[in-house]
Amino acid sequence: MTRINLLPPEERTKAAREQGLLLAVVALLIIVAALGAVYFWGHRQVVDKQAQVDEISAQVAAANMRLAALTPYETMQTQRQQMATTAAQLDSARVNWSSVLEEVALLIPDNVSLRSMVSTVPPYMVAGANNLQTTTTTTTVGVDFTLQGDATGATTYEAHDQVAEFMTRLGLMPQLMNIKLASSQVPDPKQVDVQFTITASLRPFAVTPPLAPPAPTLTMGGGQ
Repeated sequence: MTRINLLPPEERTKAAREQGLLLAVVALLIIVAALGAVYFWGHRQVVDKQAQVDEISAQVAAANMRLAALTPYETMQTQRQQMATTAAQLDSARVNWSSVLEEVALLIPDNVSLRSMVSTVPPYMVAGANNLQTTTTTTTVGVDFTLQGDATGATTYEAHDQVAEFMTRLGLMPQLMNIKLASSQVPDPKQVDVQFTITASLRPFAVTPPLAPPAPTLTMGGGQ
C-alpha cells in the first residue's frame, strides 16, 4: 500500500529542520560529555601523579634526614682514617735505636771496644719539628753519629787495621752514611793501643716525616 504524506511542504521542511537541530543538540551533548569525561580522567591522572610525587618527595626528605644524622659519623670516620695514616707515618719516621745498637754490637771486631757513642737526630728526621722550632732548610748532611773507642793488635799496624775493618763493617748498616775517621792516635807508644773517633750521618728517610723540614740533598763526601 502506498503511503501518502498529507503534510504541506512547509510543515515537512520545518519538521526536517527541527529533527536536524535535535540531532545536532544530541551530538553536541555527546561531545560535551566526552570532553568532560576526558577532562575528569586527565585530572584524575594529574592528581595520582602528584600524589606519587609527594610520596617520593617525602621519601627523599626522610632519606636526607637520615643522611644528615649520619654526617657526624662520616666526619669521625674521615678523622679516624687521617689519624691512622698519621700514626703510620710517625711509626715509620723514627730511628729504631734498638736495631742500630744491635747492629753495631754485631759488627764490632773482637779487638775493638767502644768508650762512648753519641747520636742526635736531625730536625728533618723528626716528625713535628716545624711545630717545635723555627728551622731553616739544611743544605748539607751533618755529623749525627759519633763513636769513640780503642783498638788493639799485635802491632800498631794491626790496631789501625782493626779500626779500618770496623769502619768497613759500619758501611754495611743502611741507617748510616758519610762514615769518616775523625781521629786516630796512639796515646802511649809503649802500648799497642789506638784510640779512634769515627763519625757518620744518619741516612734521611725516603719520605719526609709529617710536619718536618725537607731533608737536604745527599752529599756523599767521604765514607759511605
